[in-house]
Amino acid sequence: MKFNIDSKIFEQYPDYRLGLILVKDFDSSKRVSFIDSLLRGVAAQRGREYNGKEINDDLLIKIWDQAYENFDIDNKRFSARHKKLLTSAKEGKDLTQGDSINNIVNYFALKYLMPISVQDLDWLCGDLNLTLTAGGEPFRPADSIEVEKAHINEIAYIDAGGIVSRHWNSEQCERSKITGKTVNAAVFVEDLSNNSPDEFWRKLGEMESAIRKYIGGEITKHVLNMQHPSLDLGVDGRKNIDDSKISAQEQAYFMAKQAQAEERAKENIVIKKMAHLKPATTTKNNKKSSNLNIVDKESFKEKIAQLVERAIIKSIPQPPDIEVKVDYPQSPEHGDYACNAALKMSKLLSVPPMEIAEKLKEQINKEDYIEKIEVKEPGFLNFFLSESSLTNELNKIIEEDGIYGKSNLGNSKPIILDYSSPNIAKPLGVHHLLSTVLGQALANLLTEVGFKAISINHLGDWGTQFGKLITAYKLWGDKKTISENPSQELLKLYVRFHNEAEKNEELDEEARKEFKLLEEGDRENRKIWEWMKEESLKELNKTYEKLGGINFDYEQGESFFEDKLEDILSEGKQRGIFVEGDEGSFIVSYDDPNMAPFVVQKKDSATLYSTRDFAALKYRISEWHPVKILYVVDSAQSMHFNQLFSAAERFPWYHGEGVHVKFGRMSMKDKKMSTRKGNVILLEDVIGEAKDRARRLVLEKNKDIENIDEVSEKIAIAGIKYGILSQNRTTDIVFDWDRLLSLEGNSAPYLMYTYARAKSILRKTGELTGEKPMPDKEDSFVRIENVLHLLPKYSEEILNSVREYKPNNLCNYLYKLAREFNSFY
Repeated sequence: MKFNIDSKIFEQYPDYRLGLILVKDFDSSKRVSFIDSLLRGVAAQRGREYNGKEINDDLLIKIWDQAYENFDIDNKRFSARHKKLLTSAKEGKDLTQGDSINNIVNYFALKYLMPISVQDLDWLCGDLNLTLTAGGEPFRPADSIEVEKAHINEIAYIDAGGIVSRHWNSEQCERSKITGKTVNAAVFVEDLSNNSPDEFWRKLGEMESAIRKYIGGEITKHVLNMQHPSLDLGVDGRKNIDDSKISAQEQAYFMAKQAQAEERAKENIVIKKMAHLKPATTTKNNKKSSNLNIVDKESFKEKIAQLVERAIIKSIPQPPDIEVKVDYPQSPEHGDYACNAALKMSKLLSVPPMEIAEKLKEQINKEDYIEKIEVKEPGFLNFFLSESSLTNELNKIIEEDGIYGKSNLGNSKPIILDYSSPNIAKPLGVHHLLSTVLGQALANLLTEVGFKAISINHLGDWGTQFGKLITAYKLWGDKKTISENPSQELLKLYVRFHNEAEKNEELDEEARKEFKLLEEGDRENRKIWEWMKEESLKELNKTYEKLGGINFDYEQGESFFEDKLEDILSEGKQRGIFVEGDEGSFIVSYDDPNMAPFVVQKKDSATLYSTRDFAALKYRISEWHPVKILYVVDSAQSMHFNQLFSAAERFPWYHGEGVHVKFGRMSMKDKKMSTRKGNVILLEDVIGEAKDRARRLVLEKNKDIENIDEVSEKIAIAGIKYGILSQNRTTDIVFDWDRLLSLEGNSAPYLMYTYARAKSILRKTGELTGEKPMPDKEDSFVRIENVLHLLPKYSEEILNSVREYKPNNLCNYLYKLAREFNSFY
């Protein structure tokens, strides 16, 4: 998804510039009281400053008033966002909101008197544009909230779903507002003041530092202007306009008061008629889900879901076909678990959600593990666990001594994981980290819940690249030099081949001939290939060993399936799945116009990566009969796997086992990674750099530590792995040293430090005396109670991570647990 500023805006406002702070994978439910204090302080200061003074006389207000005068919006006057805040501050209103990121945005908007706003990136649809609106044409946000007609002179933020922020930055629509579930956001800092670029960058830097300190997440800052009017936001957002409609829960939240007022104005008899209502027709999707359907019926979460399901059946003879989903509330005062079933039913039955929720509450059997049930607007059922259930759970954790959370829910069913999959004859680069670390973590999690995880390193040891390498080796290679440093020297040959091929087109043809000979079993080429493969594998395994904990059950490269290619080609042709393409090639064609033909055999009869993927898919299914086959590969290969799985559905042996567990791209600052051009960032170098940085970090805390090398290595490797696993895999990741090895925020060193602190407490048990200051008992009880309420969610978060193939669910839970423990401490 990109953000673009219309060039016409710069024609009207040549001094305009926009600062953009991207905040990804942060906890929007976290409320920081210090930020509230900052905002109240600056609001009070501004209130005193403008007491008896005209706001409109301020230069920083006036320049925006002049900009807004150019708008033609039915003769109505609107104000920039910071003017509204200043007016409210002058009137003594409390400006704090329910989330900290909005509060910190409002703080800086008042401090610098600049319009600053924040949007939830995941609710945007398509590219976001700051542009002049179309004359006279109505725009409606995708959440269907009415807006007035936009006129040619109005400036607005618009995506494919409609207007996101109306009247430039004055009015934000509901769907892109920050909620407790927001994980990716963009802060827009707008400037017409003609300040120096350095001054603007300084202010932007101060905002970035504050957000990093108090909000957390992965943060980057950018400046857009006439010379640089666009930026890739690094998230996907909503895929189509229908997806950008806000969910029933969010819409009910935003529109609750209005909806309830309207409903209560009607005759209050709807709940009595519920038994006679027929639910709206629902269509079930019979397509096999890519997620794992695994449930722990003994977890509190599932028990509560079952209670609600039974209450629905009791309340309504013909209940609507809905999925009862139980989630975690955003704040402890709303209980341990929350269910939005009433909101879903309201839409189908046309009955107010609060009345449905009250009816369901009456029908729920309150079990011993539940302290109380509350109904909260706009129709949530909130469940509070009893003290006895928490005590029992704590005793269970102690008794199980390290195996708490482990289960056999997977019933030893096989699941195949295809991950890492580097190319032979090339060193592991930093871009291999995501697949390797994510894949291994998923294998570990699947094993933890009882599946038989079969991990495969599908090595790239076949294909035209080896035709190029063999050609390069025969022309310029030296066996002794390569044997001393295989990966580096083979990479140099590969890069040299491409550099020379740009000047000599005949080299590519020569490479195709060499690979064809290799496929046909040419003795010389086979010998060269086997030697290159053997030397490369030694280097790869050394790097895996340095990463630690990376284990493969099988190393099955593309060459493993060489003797199976003829069978799959024959079957595909016989069934009419592989059809003749241009000049004698064979392809898979699709009815979907967005799916390009999938080539499986070239015109010279040579096979491709796609051919070997079909052979691998069939072999894995026949050999292991897996529940799923997870391909942990970056999102750039989405089309490839769509083509592969869509074609596989036409074979009788495939039943939807394939799942593309995709992840975003990784980058290190502004460095581009391309093996072909030879400037790949080597994974081995990254590990070395991490160890050096971790060593400096350890010495800052303890100069007398004896096992410095061992400790530094553990922190370095943990920092690298956790830095990846703690981020949502579907977003792009910027490799940030400061975040990976920070002792603050959601990082491995923070969790390791918390663990060390807890172990220290256990060692020192009994050493406390009455002479030492003790904490306030009431506050301590609240803090330890918060920890206790989190403990039962451990096994549930493991299952969440397994179901969605997202280890960051478990990482975020562990971070919350560590924070609560440190607060108690």
